[in-house]
Amino acid sequence: MENIRERIYLAALLHDIGKFYQRADQGSVRTSEYLNEHCKDESSFCPLYAGRYTHKHVLWTAQFIEDFAPVFKNLLRNEKETSLSSRDSLQGLAAGHHLAAEQLSEWGRIIKEADCLSSGMDRSSNEALRDATDEMETAWDAFKRKRMVSVLETINPKQVRTNVEKKDWSHLPVHKMELTKTCFPCPSFETSPDYETLWKDFKGEFKFIQANTYRAFSETLLSLLLKYTSCVPASTIHFPDVSLYDHLKTTAALAVCLYDYQMEKGKGRPPFLLIGADFSGIQSYIYQIVSTYASKNLKGRSFYLRILSDAVVRYLLKELRLFQANVIYNSGGGFYLLAPNTEFVRSQLEKAIQTIEKRFFEAHGTTLFVAIDSIELTKEALMHKGDESLGQVWGKLFVKRDRKKSTKFAFLIETGYDSFFEPFMQGGDTRRDSITGEEFLPGEPIIEKEDLSLKAITNGQIEMGRKLRETNLIVVKEGEPLPYWKSEVQISPAQLGFTYYFLNNADLEEMKDRLCASADKVSVITLNGKNGNCDFLRTMDGINNIYGFEFYGGNETDMRNIPTFEEMCKNENFSRMGVLRMDVDNLGNIFQNGIAPERATLSRFAALSRSFDFFFSGYLNTIWRETDPDRSFIVYSGGDDVFIVASWEVAIKLAERIKEDFKLFACENPAFSLSGGIAIIPAKFPIMKGAEESAEEEMLAKSHIIYNVREECGCEKNAISFMEMPLNWKWEYPAVKHLKERMCEMLKTDKLPKSFLSKLMNHYANAKIVKHKITNFKTYWMLTYDLSRMKERSDEGVKELIACCIHEVCDQNKGTLGGEPLRTDYHALELWTLAARWAELEYRKDKE
Repeated sequence: MENIRERIYLAALLHDIGKFYQRADQGSVRTSEYLNEHCKDESSFCPLYAGRYTHKHVLWTAQFIEDFAPVFKNLLRNEKETSLSSRDSLQGLAAGHHLAAEQLSEWGRIIKEADCLSSGMDRSSNEALRDATDEMETAWDAFKRKRMVSVLETINPKQVRTNVEKKDWSHLPVHKMELTKTCFPCPSFETSPDYETLWKDFKGEFKFIQANTYRAFSETLLSLLLKYTSCVPASTIHFPDVSLYDHLKTTAALAVCLYDYQMEKGKGRPPFLLIGADFSGIQSYIYQIVSTYASKNLKGRSFYLRILSDAVVRYLLKELRLFQANVIYNSGGGFYLLAPNTEFVRSQLEKAIQTIEKRFFEAHGTTLFVAIDSIELTKEALMHKGDESLGQVWGKLFVKRDRKKSTKFAFLIETGYDSFFEPFMQGGDTRRDSITGEEFLPGEPIIEKEDLSLKAITNGQIEMGRKLRETNLIVVKEGEPLPYWKSEVQISPAQLGFTYYFLNNADLEEMKDRLCASADKVSVITLNGKNGNCDFLRTMDGINNIYGFEFYGGNETDMRNIPTFEEMCKNENFSRMGVLRMDVDNLGNIFQNGIAPERATLSRFAALSRSFDFFFSGYLNTIWRETDPDRSFIVYSGGDDVFIVASWEVAIKLAERIKEDFKLFACENPAFSLSGGIAIIPAKFPIMKGAEESAEEEMLAKSHIIYNVREECGCEKNAISFMEMPLNWKWEYPAVKHLKERMCEMLKTDKLPKSFLSKLMNHYANAKIVKHKITNFKTYWMLTYDLSRMKERSDEGVKELIACCIHEVCDQNKGTLGGEPLRTDYHALELWTLAARWAELEYRKDKE
């Protein structure tokens, strides 16, 4: 019985590895060059239907475990000596999951059920067996030429399209995970997928996983599966929009939950708990900076929140005795876990939430809070048999979690009312942190650096921000910090029992001998990899720890020599900073209603979350690097949103590029759109106020609707706002941009008087526009008189532009802007004035 729980977890991670292996094999069972005679025995693991064996991929799963017996030797060294039957061996558990329940052991039935729950269907039903047989009746190797469909293509919140109606699905190339556009979906390919090469690369790295504990081995394997199987379809019989990685991961998580539930003999309640968390106070915490040294602290402060969230997840996994596969999603200030609905977990979760609440208050007062709650999840919801769909369960968890925000620190208030409401600030001449403005507590150490007085946490965040530029490895130590790394940058977020070290390969080389003594307690995480290629196993060399990789937006910024915002936006003629915020529209509705109830599976939800994080945490680095990295600075990017500080015109370029690339990444699915706001402010403007203004601009974009075309093209949100004017990305933004460029071109050649811009702005200010209608009617004749005189003194090109302006403003013609077709609710004067203000900014920037 020793390690059976860990063996079940590993077997579940490997149960369908044969699907990957089989696709790389050129032959059938009979002609395979990889299967030995023992594994060619179809009766050993394949189910029998209508006189034929089906689901033959399990033979390659069995072969894989035999192929790599040397890799498993430390885990399997007592396998032959155990009294357990062969069905409970790692091979038996992994490869036997399609056999009838009566042919399986108690533990084998757990993996079989977890596989069904992950896929949302009974794999042993006559329908499933018939489908597998029907596939073999066509071209026996057709599945080897099929590619995975992007899950983003299938999202349909309004459920107005069906799979039958949709013809040109966007397929993913077969690839190792990299941060390039070559990983984007593509409608068609000239060649068949090269599973063989991908498999060879996978095998080449798999053999380097050397661990003598199940946890270290399995958690490292999970990251390797992410790298190689995130574009391999889990099924080609049914719609192939779920990756093998997401299926293996959720199957492993479900198997662990079922095992714990069964061991506790839980009855009378659903077997699963879905745990959700959301951080509040993030924005105010990041931008609570009062000095000109904001740029030195922002990156470290932002990354601190990332590792704070990670520490909370790790703490919960430790307290609930769960694995990384139980983390459905962790990014963007929120996370979701799948746990067994046992008395142990319910009790431990309550205690853990109280501890987290206490540690947060001790570290950050009332500034930061994480709302954590859970909801029961039934097997019926996962199998589409109950009254509730998985999306509805998810929606109820959103509501419960958000209610927690209205009762922040309830436990602390209840247990320590008096101390909780004691004054936090002393006022008067009390010394304050030079960057955050926070008061030093009596007896608190003050760090003097570069004429600054800093709190320890502020100094740590600054040093962490500087170190990030040369960091490609993060080491996370569970328990007591490593005493021999005191000189390194190290952070212990909220004292939750995890210490984070920021290193490079040279640092790790010096420490690997000492790391060997910390098995299962140390995680070595490669950050983004070299050019995003995720080669995380290159750091191993026999070190017995957990290895993985993560994406992070903006770690290539040179934090050692990062300029101030004023220096970043410096221009001889005109300096303005752009503060950009963007995120995905209607994300809650997408999660609750985007997946049809009959197709809502845990693996699809996991794939959807992971897709967002790949784009915003990972690929956004590519966008930033290819746009203007010297004049822009990613403060935060992850989950489904981004915050960037840049020179104002670079901020607009970045917003446009992010929108265009996300559209391609999402297969041009109209269900997905991005809205954002850009605050254009002086470079010395306080970043805290700039963040507030960009949030206000983003809210304008989120509330923007073009009413007269809403039914036709869905023009809600999907907008960018700057200078307090939201523009729909599809209709209004291109038209205003085109008009702005015409103005700029004429200004550069001195054909268009600069006074044209100021006259437009003056008439706009006097027009008293209410609900896109001019209420000061004198504006019409005054603008006509003013601009007509200017037109008489201009050449033909400018005359045409001015005449167009008069016509569109005074005739209230909403069908065009600058002569180009346009759909909008704005009055023409509003859009002409915005184009003029934008052109003026560029003119001032470029003027010699």
